[in-house]
Amino acid sequence: TLSLSAGSARLTGPQPGAASVNWQAARWSQPLAPTAKQARPKAQWHSQGQISQLPLAWLDALSGKSMADLGLRSDLMLAGRWDARHTDAQHLSAMLERSSGDLHLRVDDSRQDALPADLREARLEVNLDAGSLSGSLRWDSTRAGKALMAFSTQLQPLGHGWTLDQKVPIGGSLQIQLPPVDAWSVLAPPGWRLRGTMDADITLTGTLETPRWDGKLQARNLAVRSVVDGIDFSQGRLDARLHGQQIDIQEFSLQGAPTSAGSGGQLALTGSIFWLPGNSEADFLSRLSMALEMQAKALRLSTRSDRRVVVSGKVATQLRDARLSLSGSLAADQALITLPDDSAPQLGDDVVVRRPAAKLPTSATPAQKTSASSRASAPRLVTDLLIELDLGPDFQVRGRGLDTRLAGKLSLHAVNQERPGLTGTVRTVRGTYRAYGQRLDIERGLVRFVGAADNPMLDILAIRPQLSQRVGVQVNGTALSPVVRLYAEPELPDAEKLAWLVLGRSASGRGGEAALLQQAALALLGGSRQGPSASLTQALGLDELSFSSSNGSDTATGATVTIGKRLSKDFYVAYESGLASTMGGFTIFYELSRRLTLRAQTGTQGAVDLVWTRRYD
Repeated sequence: TLSLSAGSARLTGPQPGAASVNWQAARWSQPLAPTAKQARPKAQWHSQGQISQLPLAWLDALSGKSMADLGLRSDLMLAGRWDARHTDAQHLSAMLERSSGDLHLRVDDSRQDALPADLREARLEVNLDAGSLSGSLRWDSTRAGKALMAFSTQLQPLGHGWTLDQKVPIGGSLQIQLPPVDAWSVLAPPGWRLRGTMDADITLTGTLETPRWDGKLQARNLAVRSVVDGIDFSQGRLDARLHGQQIDIQEFSLQGAPTSAGSGGQLALTGSIFWLPGNSEADFLSRLSMALEMQAKALRLSTRSDRRVVVSGKVATQLRDARLSLSGSLAADQALITLPDDSAPQLGDDVVVRRPAAKLPTSATPAQKTSASSRASAPRLVTDLLIELDLGPDFQVRGRGLDTRLAGKLSLHAVNQERPGLTGTVRTVRGTYRAYGQRLDIERGLVRFVGAADNPMLDILAIRPQLSQRVGVQVNGTALSPVVRLYAEPELPDAEKLAWLVLGRSASGRGGEAALLQQAALALLGGSRQGPSASLTQALGLDELSFSSSNGSDTATGATVTIGKRLSKDFYVAYESGLASTMGGFTIFYELSRRLTLRAQTGTQGAVDLVWTRRYD
């Protein structure tokens, strides 16, 4: 027989504060066997006590995970009691509840102070009575919602303890009511914000091996936002039903970000998710099946100023035997993609980063080794993707000198591939390209995708308009290895092509024109870098700003300046004046057809010309 008198203790932990433990007199006794041949009776013992002023922050420090990383801060104090005894069987009654303090939620990174959850009740109870295990959790707060969870099952004796049989019946219930609090953003990636209310009423029956769920799940006013990625969805709804090992999504919808022109469209999703019972995490994919159908109606996918996309269409998703299939079609109702002047640096194809595989410690148990082996042999997800993409009637692309509309259809496909591929042809419609300080008309712009999405084949021809000589820039090859060359019809030497492209006439070889040609050559060698004349032209909103000498003179008195502006695809206005003269002249070009051009000139001399052009190879 062992007896312990009543007493108390004061505990200090890894965080400030001190907890008090009080226990009543405890007794342990081991009856002797009546005879040597009979089994010794089981020991009998009894223990009761209380604990108070236990800081929740201690549990945070002992678990090794910081509550601050989840946007939480706590000054919550816990109190509890226990009553454990063993007579004919084991009996345990334990309880832990809030005694004082609160839980503080950081709802936004911009706020310095966290909001209190206004906690009214937090209580955890566990009871064991001769192998019958039950427990409950109660949570009641103003800002963090309400929750009531209960669980019960039967333990099986094993030696001097208990074990949990996979075939023993279980029972449970879960009721949750969550208010619309931004604190649930801690469940999302950094920079993302989640919001919404949720109500759940779910019951659990069956066994641990084959659990059966039954209940409903509702969510209202769902919202997800990421400013950096341009994601902004709101007014979401969710109605789902659980039965057995299946969840049916009866309704799931989200509204896109509204614009001044109207609403941001809608995304709707319906379908079912089914999972087979099992305890192994390795074969979870093979036990999971789903069939979902998504429909978008004028949905605004991105709210960024440089990436505006509105799509409509349907996509069906199926998952079975670790094989994910996506099929459907999407069309762009409207899109505006602005290309940045400089892209982020990336590693080259010849750089390979290898990470060593995680190794189990030498002290790993057989169960850990078996689990690691099963994960290594687990089936991998196989993707089967086939989605038709239609660029639609208003797909605009701007940036890096390009301003055009794209049209065409593409096929996004992937069969047992890590990276999807694209197949199809995209063409430009009434586009322009700025090069060498001039705005060129894109007469032919074809981008052919035959596999890799980032390396299509190029066939582009851009011509400077309103010239008697056809000159421009031609781009061939692939996106990763483009071949850019000057173009002229009929063929001219490269120096003459560059002169016609920059000056609009044949080069005279004098100082002013030579400087412009040298600047254009530097721009060609320097890639996308622009010279001062190109920057000034863009700042003034002009399409042409050039200086040239006239009458064979290479002095300042014989120099002229020309500015031009294209008002439409076929209408062009230019003004030319000498630095030493008091009057200038306006010239207007209007293309009536491909071969017929109307030219009008005012100034010291007025004239109207009708120019007919015929080209010979």
